[in-house]
Order: sequence, then C-alpha cells, then structure tokens
Amino acid sequence: MQVYDRQIAVTNQGDISPAQLKVIRLPGSWYAVIWENAERYASFSQNPPSDSEGFEHMSDSDFLGRVQLVASFTQGIDFEFEEGV
Repeated sequence: MQVYDRQIAVTNQGDISPAQLKVIRLPGSWYAVIWENAERYASFSQNPPSDSEGFEHMSDSDFLGRVQLVASFTQGIDFEFEEGV
C-alpha cells in the first residue's frame, strides 16, 4: 500500500482553489479524496478490469496522472499539482 498526500490547485471552479489530494494505492485498486473544506470535497476510486495488470506497474508520476484523469472524467474536477510531484 502507498499513500500520496499532495497539495493541488482546482482549476475549473471559477477561481483557482487550493485543495489537498489524498490517495491510497493498493495492488489492484485505489481510493482518492480531493478536499477543499468541510463543505467541498469529493471521493472517487478505481478498480481495473479483471483482465488488466492493475496499477502496480505504473510509476508514481504515471499513477498520479491516472488519478488526475479519473477525477476530471468522473467528478468533473480539473486540477494541477503543486510543485514537487
């Protein structure tokens, strides 16, 4: 299991809003939360198809890019990582 805790900037809600991304990466799935404040947060996850390799083979950068893509596609949340990813 890996845990990622990154500062992000949500870019599609009008003004750019600072937020926090927390991701738990398991061998075959992952779970993430984007947190702006107690009233504005979203959680989402992904399990790969049974014939897939899962997420273990992905580098940290590729994996976090996948999380970013899923957030945009499933939640309509676009964000950029702060420096240091």
